[in-house]
This record gives sequence, structure tokens and C-alpha cells, in this order.
Amino acid sequence: MKRPLLLIATLVTGLLLLLGGYRYLIREVETPPAHRVVSGLQAAVAIEELPGHAVAIRAENLNDALAALGYVHGLRHGWPLLLWRQAALGRQAEWFGAAPVPLDSLIHALLVPEQARAAYEHLPQHARALLDSYTRGLQTALQERAVRLRDELTLLQISVAPWLPWHSLAVERLLALLMLPDTLDAALPGLSALRAWLHLYGFRHSLAWVRSTPEGTRQLFMRYVYGDLALPFLQEVLLTLPDDTLRLVTVPGTLSFPAGRTTRRAWYLLPHVRPPALEERPRRTLALKSTYARFRLPDGDERLLRREHGGDALVLAEVAPDTVRLLRWAGLAPVSDLPAWLALLADSTAATFRLLAGDGLLLTDEGYRLLGQPPVVEPLGAGVLIGQTDWHRWIARRLRTLPPSTTPPDDAVSTWAQEQLAALLPALDTLAPPDSLTREAYTLLRNWNAAYDAASIGATIFDHWLFRYRQRGGTSALRELPDSLRLIHARLLAATFREAVDTLAHRLGPDLNLWRWERAHPRRLAFPVWSHLPDLPAATRYAPLVLPGEGHPSTIRWGYSPLLQERPTPAFWEGWTIAPGTSFYVRRLWPEVDRFLARYRFSARVTVTALRETAPLRTLRLTPH
Repeated sequence: MKRPLLLIATLVTGLLLLLGGYRYLIREVETPPAHRVVSGLQAAVAIEELPGHAVAIRAENLNDALAALGYVHGLRHGWPLLLWRQAALGRQAEWFGAAPVPLDSLIHALLVPEQARAAYEHLPQHARALLDSYTRGLQTALQERAVRLRDELTLLQISVAPWLPWHSLAVERLLALLMLPDTLDAALPGLSALRAWLHLYGFRHSLAWVRSTPEGTRQLFMRYVYGDLALPFLQEVLLTLPDDTLRLVTVPGTLSFPAGRTTRRAWYLLPHVRPPALEERPRRTLALKSTYARFRLPDGDERLLRREHGGDALVLAEVAPDTVRLLRWAGLAPVSDLPAWLALLADSTAATFRLLAGDGLLLTDEGYRLLGQPPVVEPLGAGVLIGQTDWHRWIARRLRTLPPSTTPPDDAVSTWAQEQLAALLPALDTLAPPDSLTREAYTLLRNWNAAYDAASIGATIFDHWLFRYRQRGGTSALRELPDSLRLIHARLLAATFREAVDTLAHRLGPDLNLWRWERAHPRRLAFPVWSHLPDLPAATRYAPLVLPGEGHPSTIRWGYSPLLQERPTPAFWEGWTIAPGTSFYVRRLWPEVDRFLARYRFSARVTVTALRETAPLRTLRLTPH
């Protein structure tokens, strides 16, 4: 009896020692140093880790501050920014084989690496110096053991190549490419697949608004929707300089600040590019030149790609003798938005955005003003809402009914659904449901309050019903139809309602308690590469993360609906600031990473973080060489 007990005790002790050693190794790999030397610094810089994933940087000048920002980006976001760089350079085939060859071909066809390198040469000297400082900090971080031994890089056996300044402009150009409208997908084969591969898309669902608060101040609310990426896409930074304090929302790998505030004003930029154009022109009227791109596969094979282009125009196809189809886009020229981003830091909007459209909102103590010409502009009394889709007009209508509040309303009621229900439900009033399940679903829909809460069953029934109805050519403007067509559509409504109930019963089961919105449309977040190449090592660890769904495109609380007829875009970032004042708050899903003998975990809680000076969790110092 003693020997089995002794054996068990020995095994348990050995396992504990093994686990302890593994934990020590993980801590050693993931914990950054307390002190690091960075070449090019003019003075020491302090980097403080704040609660809620935020970072504070204290520097004597902007050059040193941006070097520290590069270090933070590299240390915290090493894997995604390296992946984005590889995609922006059209070299993913070197890492992953033949699968991303069409994606690399698209990048080279659009001249992304060449024009990014040329854009760096065209930068003003001041902007180039700041980008060089950022690059030095980022490159220092990429040399850290904590980055080189990241799980992703180790599992894929990827060695980290040096980061050059123009690489950040290539990533900037890649993100602009991903923001091109979906209408170009047919003209640019591979664009949709590139978005899916990186899990970055759906930017058009981003919005912002300015509303009054009960105290008479103004609140700027900001939202970025960016696909189904499970990794954080944005990094919040509190940057303290001798003459100003900046609260910035940054994109790792770039010097882009899509949202932020100085002590004097705040801004928000829509992730919206200048619209490209498709043209058909006689070849003889164009000054075209041919260039070639060569990229290598892991087996040593090479691909050669020929392109015809001139200025900001690229030949897509030969449509007739001496006639070509062209794509005209600012990204085909050697331009960058870096001067415009840097101007925002200096409380100026003098510089022009070249890749982004530059549409957004500016908030000061005196009031607000529009930047550019946002696609959607809706008045909100003393405020305004800007966005890019018609869904945002419904959100504005809901906001007009809500009283002023100090924090943004977390509201899931849809004025769009209320109006649709009023028009469509009467057509079901004479419905004689053939079975108890259809009758119960009808009763639940009649009693639904048009709120897309997680527990709502009526929301699931309604959206699936309307999805089937619109698939069959239905319209919500029944009152405007002649009697004959109104009768036809009433019958169509009844038929599609039964179809929707049957579909939900088949998919979710006959128990209507299981038809909750959170279960019918969960938030599914994915890790890039692993979700497309399941044979990669540790694929189960990087399996998609599934969270309960809530919200809707038509509600203040963001969420996905099948009515969008596009990929779900559950990943989002939200923040708000109030003027007068310098407050800045961040709200987002918080990824809790567990790398210890398990796949990633994810917390369903939404955290609110104030971007302000507080006791740091840890401090790291950068000093000059």
C-alpha cells in the first residue's frame, strides 16, 4: 500500500516542480527588462504599465516619446505587427507556403512595397526623423528575448528580420487597402481573402458622436469596428511631454493616431479611404509603364508578376483592343498620412490626409466641428453623429430620444426594429399557425420590445424572419403598395415566417428558450493564420474564441445581424472624452491570455479604463546609448 502512495507522491512532486519551472520560464520570457538602452535617445524615458492594457510614457521630447512608443508596440504587439508587415511586403508565402500566394500577388500588383519605400523618401525631414526614432524603439523591442520567443514565432519557426522605417508606411498602406469598399472585391481578386486572412474588415461600421452631458459639457464618443480579430488592434497610450499631455489611440507598427486628445482638443477619424475609381480608357491616351515583381516560395521557387501602371492608375484588365480597365487610387502613388497624423499632435489640421479621407470630428472647449465630409452626418440637437452606413441614421434617431448622460448610453433598443415591426406584424395577425412551435414564436415576436439584449428571443425570430423575407424579394413599405401587391406580400410574410421558425428549430432546437440572441449570434473571434491553416502546430490553442452575442447594427450597443449579409464583425473598440476637461475613457472586450498548457482564454466582461496618471503596475526605463 505504501509503494503506490509513494509513487503517487513522487509523480505529484515532479509535476509540481515541472509546472513551477514552466511558470518560471514563461515569466522569464514574457517579463520585459526594467532597463533598456536605445540608440538615438536624447534623454531617459519612463514607460509605465497601467491597468487595463494602457501604457504611460514620460519623455523630454517628442522624438524620444515616439521611440518609446515603438518599443511598446514591438514588445506588446510583436506578432500581429510582424504579420501585418509580412503581408504589406507581399512575403507571406515565405512563411506559410503556397496558400497566401494570391494575397502576395495582390500586394505586389498594387505596388505596396515600392510606393511605401518611395513615400518614405518623399517625407518632410521632420516627419522622417520622428519615424526613424519610432523605428529605433520598435527594432530594440523586436530584439528582446520576450518577443523572439513569443509562442507564435516559436511555433512557426520564424526569425525576426530588422524593421526599417518604410515598413511602417507599408503597414499604413496595407490598412488603407483593407478599408477599400467591398464593391471593389470583384475588380481586385484576393482583396476579400486578404481581409479574411488577417481578420481585419468591417471598418465601415465605425462611428462617433458628440452629445451634451447633464453638466452642460460635451461628450465625444468613438467606436472602431475592425472585424473578428482576437488580438488587440489598438494600443492606448498616455504620453506626457514638458509642454503637453497626449492621450492617444495608436495602431501598432505605425505612427497612426486615429483617435486621441491633447490638453486643448480631441479628435476622431473615420477609418474611411478616399474612394478609388474604375475607368475604361484607350491605351494610347495613357502613359503606362511595365514593372516586374518577384517573390519567393519556401521551396525556393519564385513567382514573377508583371504590372502596367502610370501615376495613380493601375491596369486591371484588357477589355477590348487598345482599351484597358484602370483602377485609380491614391495608394498607387508615393504618399503617406504621417504628416497629417503628426499635425494632430501639434493641434493642427493643416496637413492633408492622402490615404484616409480625413473625415471625422474635432472637439474643443468651445464646441465641435466636422473634419472633411463624413458619408453620414446626423444632427443630435446641440451635437452630431457621423458614420458610414444607413444603420447609423437609426442609431441617431434612438439617441435623440435619450436624455443627456455623463457616460455613453449602453442601449440595445432599435428604432429600426420598432418601425419594421409596426409595418410588418399586422400581416401576421390573421396567420393561423399550423403547429404549436410557430404559434409560440408568433406570440414571442408580438411581445418583443425591439431590444437586442443577449437574452432576447424575439430578436432572433425577427431578424431571421426578415432575412428570409428579403431573400424572397420582400419590402417593408407595405402601406405604399397597391392592394393586390400588399396581399401578395402578406402571404409572403406568412410563408417566410414559417420558414424562419423551421430554420431556427433545425439549427438551435425546438426549445424556444434556446433561441436567445446571444446563442443565435455569438461573438466569434479568430487568430490570424491558424484559423486558415488548421495543420499548423498548436492549432487547438489558437481555436476561435466564442462569446455570447448582443447588440445590433441598428442599436447603440454594437452587434452583428444576418441582415448585413457579410462576415460578422464582433471585434470593436470604444472610447469617450469630455470637454472642457482632459478625461479619456476606453471600453473594450479584454483578452485574458492564458498560455500555460492551454489554449487562449477570453473574458466576456467589458472593462472601462480611464487613461490618466495612476500608480503603475510596473515601470521600464529607456536610456540613451
